[in-house]
Amino acid sequence: MRIVYLLMFVFCFGSSQAAEWQGRLEQIGDAEIPLFELQPKDAQAQILWLPSEYGVLSQERKIAEQLADKGFSVTMLDPYEALFLSPTPSAFEKIPTDWIRILIERLHDGQKPLWILAPNRAGILALKALEAYQRSEPLSQVGLLLINPNLYLNTPEPGKSADYWPQVSNANLPISVLQAELSPWRWHLLELQETLSLQGSDVFIQLMPELRDRFYFRPDALPREKQAADRLAEQLIDAMHWQLPYLTESRQIHKASAQAQPKATRSIELNVYQGIQNLPLKLVSLQGETVDLQRLKGKVVLLNFWASWCPPCVHEMPSMAALKKQLKNRPFEILAVNLGEDRETVQAFNRQHQLNFPVLLDPEGKAVKDWKVFAYPSSYVIDAEGVIRFALFGGTDWQAEHHLLKLEELLQAASTAELP
Repeated sequence: MRIVYLLMFVFCFGSSQAAEWQGRLEQIGDAEIPLFELQPKDAQAQILWLPSEYGVLSQERKIAEQLADKGFSVTMLDPYEALFLSPTPSAFEKIPTDWIRILIERLHDGQKPLWILAPNRAGILALKALEAYQRSEPLSQVGLLLINPNLYLNTPEPGKSADYWPQVSNANLPISVLQAELSPWRWHLLELQETLSLQGSDVFIQLMPELRDRFYFRPDALPREKQAADRLAEQLIDAMHWQLPYLTESRQIHKASAQAQPKATRSIELNVYQGIQNLPLKLVSLQGETVDLQRLKGKVVLLNFWASWCPPCVHEMPSMAALKKQLKNRPFEILAVNLGEDRETVQAFNRQHQLNFPVLLDPEGKAVKDWKVFAYPSSYVIDAEGVIRFALFGGTDWQAEHHLLKLEELLQAASTAELP
């Protein structure tokens, strides 16, 4: 029966008469929420597109129009206007979950499939609203589409395990994750899939090759990313087709998630490392040499995880090269682990930037997973005894005084240890 339903749905959806945007205000309590809708004639499914921390984007409206041309009715909302705020991560946190829950209740008729489409951090807003709905009554004919989801409670500090929002492990519905390949999160997809599945969710993963996060609205989008943006509507339709056999199941959530509050973890200074020690690192360099971190005992090592498509990574490279030159006669080394790019790409980058430290290749992401890297760039400072002492995520100026003071302390300890 489920297979027949899938085939019928695919057959029924084709080109539809062009729909035009209609705007209206939706009253929810004392608030008036601006809604923008595309209602093609004889639409057989609905999409509620939630805004992320980047706001309601023109690129997303274009994709919505492509979906409407295929017979989907699409509703977008602008909660920022209702809150009199500009789209920012802090403003995003102020969007009431209840607004989204009520919109889902009003759109959901139990007959037509309804998909909640949530890019980036909007994923957690969707999960919170769906949990609130499903705690009051069973839910069917609703699926969730996550594009490059950021479901972490905080950006995980280097070396520490990720803490997801509690609603991630409490979800129970069909969920599709569309994840760009050129992202630190792609190496943790299995963990995300397992966490989302804990309460019975059927989770589908679609990895989008050679694309960066936010590829469809990046101002610096590459030609292949622009082409992928033009095809994103088709990928979303594919994701919905995969979910169809699972939509008819009635699903409920019986227990509320624990309360949780995010906290700031970003720092411009090296923080004391609090993760697991004795992590393995044995990779091949661009020159074909095997580099084993264990063999570098006696030196202070700056271990940096980076990618050529990551602007903060590229911006900090000159200061790393200058640091290596400044400390060339000291027991010091820099190892730059590239995150999954092919040898030719990394070689081209190395020729352009003339790096003066070893660049290591990690094509399978083993080191990324071993060292629990969730953000690019991420850096670790290891002392001469092989103990990981400090860590930092995000780009930085490695010649800043606060970095040099910490490195100098470790270098002096290394030099003292060498004395007879």
